Amino acid sequence: MPAASVSGSDLITIGITCFNAADTIVRAVESALEQDWPSLEVIVVDDCSSDGSWELLQDLARNHDRLRVIRHEKNKGYPGALNTLIDNAAGEFVAIFDDDDDNVPDRLKAQHARITAYEADTGATLVFCYSNRDVVKVGDTKADHVTLAIGRRAPEPNGPAVADYLLSIDADSRFVWGLFGSCTLMARRQCFLAVGRFDEAFRRCAEWDMAVRASFMGAHFIAVDRSLVTQYKTKTADKAGTVPLKYALMLRDKHRPYLELRGLYRASRALAHSNFYGNKKQIWRSRLYRVLALVLAPSLI
Repeated sequence: MPAASVSGSDLITIGITCFNAADTIVRAVESALEQDWPSLEVIVVDDCSSDGSWELLQDLARNHDRLRVIRHEKNKGYPGALNTLIDNAAGEFVAIFDDDDDNVPDRLKAQHARITAYEADTGATLVFCYSNRDVVKVGDTKADHVTLAIGRRAPEPNGPAVADYLLSIDADSRFVWGLFGSCTLMARRQCFLAVGRFDEAFRRCAEWDMAVRASFMGAHFIAVDRSLVTQYKTKTADKAGTVPLKYALMLRDKHRPYLELRGLYRASRALAHSNFYGNKKQIWRSRLYRVLALVLAPSLI
């Protein structure tokens, strides 16, 4: 069904990016189609998969008139696929689903209610909404833990304080912090357009870069305080080795003028190393970089 035939003020676009997800993409699409929101379209962008994902998507599209599938003839990476989703979305809202996750049937309803209530209460016009999520580790079948989202209750973070948090230079105690996670993200399409396209140079951290840019525009970051998504962790090339560190440092380099204005550029880079090694359970190396950051910028103490 063409998007125009289901468009309207309450239409929500569910966007799924797919790359070599033949084992999980059917579950993800069914999770989208089973949402209990009355007016929705589902768009899947296949980012030049080579494992049969595209053929599965074509079969699904033939059987579901609310599903539209688009294929990249060249792999553009996750941010490139997100840009294609936003470009083609007809909905007033866009919700991002991952190609290997499962979503509760009322995810759209819960996030729509959270966004519209927050807008009415605060007058905010640039709002990005996340949710908590259950996390299943590689090789497991049941959730290991719950990841708590940013802004899951008041006071919700907004403005440049969010950039400071993402760049590791501050976590203003006035706000409720937590993780982001594009697999739980929903916002008005106009919010994505206002901030600008996802930077396709970032194979990782593209969502963080978007959030930093949005924060400079005064954006608000909120969440539904319950798990709406079951996230299945997978091993991919963009998570291996030092790749996460590479893009964390690239994020600091892109926003270097802001950090240098605060005198915190080198300290922020040291903290990126500290966070990376901390996640790798290399505790002493992590602590060494954290001490270096404090030496470079005693104000962080």
